[in-house]
Amino acid sequence: MRRKLIVLLFLLIGLCLLAACTEEANTSSMESTSSKEFSAPEEPSAIPALSDPSVEESEESSAGESAPEEISLPAESSEEESSLPEESSEEESSAVEESSEPEEPSQPEESSQEESSEPEESSEPEEDPKPHKVNGFIVYGDRAMEPFGGTAKGGRYTAEVFNKFKERVGDGVNVYAMPIPLACTFYAPEGYEKSISNMVDCYGGLRDALVGVEYVDLISALGAHSEEYIYARTDHHWMALGAYYAAEAFCKVAETEFATLDQFTQKSFDGFLGSAVKAFGVKELEKYPETFYWYEPTREYTAHYYNQKYKFSFSGTMFSKSKSYVKFIYGDSYAVRVETGVQNGRKLLVIKDSYGNALIPFLIEGFEEVYVVDYRDFECNVLEFIEENEITDVTFAMAGFAIASSKRDNIIRLMEQ
Repeated sequence: MRRKLIVLLFLLIGLCLLAACTEEANTSSMESTSSKEFSAPEEPSAIPALSDPSVEESEESSAGESAPEEISLPAESSEEESSLPEESSEEESSAVEESSEPEEPSQPEESSQEESSEPEESSEPEEDPKPHKVNGFIVYGDRAMEPFGGTAKGGRYTAEVFNKFKERVGDGVNVYAMPIPLACTFYAPEGYEKSISNMVDCYGGLRDALVGVEYVDLISALGAHSEEYIYARTDHHWMALGAYYAAEAFCKVAETEFATLDQFTQKSFDGFLGSAVKAFGVKELEKYPETFYWYEPTREYTAHYYNQKYKFSFSGTMFSKSKSYVKFIYGDSYAVRVETGVQNGRKLLVIKDSYGNALIPFLIEGFEEVYVVDYRDFECNVLEFIEENEITDVTFAMAGFAIASSKRDNIIRLMEQ
């Protein structure tokens, strides 16, 4: 009987424990469910604002068609030239295919205008080209040109150097300033007009500050012919026709004889790609090759070439066999003296940069002798040179960067070395 009571007691205890466990489990389950149903939700992530279609369209247009970069004016101080773009040197433009040593001088073999066939037409530029910058050049359609950032103050500084030169040579020598405009003066596209006004201001500052030095206005002279082939499209230089109109303007001011184009033989070659493409990497112009023209005088002459110390090198023609701008007087490597056969008692010294090279064939009608030196490289005292060679006329034929920058100081060096 006792055993049965004990078993019954254990059974009751077990049932009580089982009931207690079941209740605890149900309570826990309810709490869990309650927590899921009534706990605060997590903070929702921010909802992105809806984009405005008009804004997106505007941004896309802006990214694809940025406004043209404006040419900034240099600060008006003695350091204004530091913001000028670097001038493209003749050495850079010709180094691609020309050695410094000329070929044995002889008459060029290229055919004359009458013999040559019609030049091949280059590809047409796109109808609505967008002006843009490539490696420092403004590129517009089938043309590349250097921007210009000179100022009137820079022009005045150069005038002071020219005036000092005139004082040193005295009244017995006529001195002329014929600053050569860059192509941007006539062809700068919309958005790059500053190059035009900068050129006009710089050259105007030079003109207005000259004392005893006669000014040759090439902006006006060339502007009247800007629709003609006066500047290269793929090179930073002008072309022979531009130099012809410049020489005409100079000879009028100098009051000397000038030969018209019918007294020259026009020659040419096709496929010319200049310094912008070959030296400065404006590759998009490779599809727009040019026809390169030059004009050989019918007047007999002899050109003598000298090194920069004026030691004789060779004699021959004014035109190399090069198919580049080095065509004219073999580039910048030599000082030159041209005997013309003219009998008028006048001898001209051209102090020039590479732009001046193309001028020389058009000047020989007006002077007994034409001397040519590069202001950057000539190693003789120019005042002694003028006296020894009985020079009667001197012209400075230098382009924009020489007029607007400290490169002008080379002229002081020429007078003092």
